[in-house]
Amino acid sequence: MTSLTTADALRLAINVLRDAAESRKLPSGAELNEATAGLHADAADTLEASLVDLEGHE
Repeated sequence: MTSLTTADALRLAINVLRDAAESRKLPSGAELNEATAGLHADAADTLEASLVDLEGHE
């Protein structure tokens, strides 16, 4: 069984946020307006910075 690291979880969250921002749809299919898509993109950027900070600490 493979264990999920914090970095793995962050990468998955970043991917979901970026996919939602780019497609303007949540995984559930709900549509996002431009402002909400932008918030998702900003959140992905913030998590990406956290991921860089996390390197070497796991």
